[in-house]
Amino acid sequence: MSLIINLLDIPPTGLQIHHEVEPSDLSLSHDEGSLIGKLSCHGNLFLIGERLAHFQGEISGRVSRECVRCLEQFEEYLSVSCEVEFKKAVKSVNVIVPHRDKDKGVKGQDKSLDEHAIDEDIYPISGNDIDLLPAIREQVILATPLQSLCKENCLGLCQVCGGNLNEGICECCTPVTGSAPVADFQQTVSSKNTSKRSSVSVRRGS
Repeated sequence: MSLIINLLDIPPTGLQIHHEVEPSDLSLSHDEGSLIGKLSCHGNLFLIGERLAHFQGEISGRVSRECVRCLEQFEEYLSVSCEVEFKKAVKSVNVIVPHRDKDKGVKGQDKSLDEHAIDEDIYPISGNDIDLLPAIREQVILATPLQSLCKENCLGLCQVCGGNLNEGICECCTPVTGSAPVADFQQTVSSKNTSKRSSVSVRRGS
């Protein structure tokens, strides 16, 4: 899926963008969260000369994530300020670059150069078309926290039975120490994680 805008459709005063992005258009991974409904993209697209374009706007929507401590799903509001540039590439040309070989003097060497190569942080303009979707997807991914928490003081899971300590004292009532978890703890967490992913429970909203 793409969100194509032709350069010829952008007036000198800029083009206003109002677009709703479907969750399937972004194809986010499990770690990057799951969109709840459509994602809104609003902003303005401006031309800068003949080869550059600049988009400035906001991406917003709701996303479901998994807490890294208690493994519960929670919902949060996503609002990302987006400012990206697009650049039209110029075809590379062959030039003669002089170099010196030992005992052979100076001679020319064919080398393909593109002095207008596109920076990794700039999105390409293909022909006269700009595709906003890759930029929107990357901005959403960059907004993903390194550790998603349902709340800052989340107590996580019991190291013995895997019970959710946010819901109260677990059944085993075994004190948690600084020692390593019991041998089967990872198996308990893994099975709990699998079961939790089968159904999403909203734990928090904005």
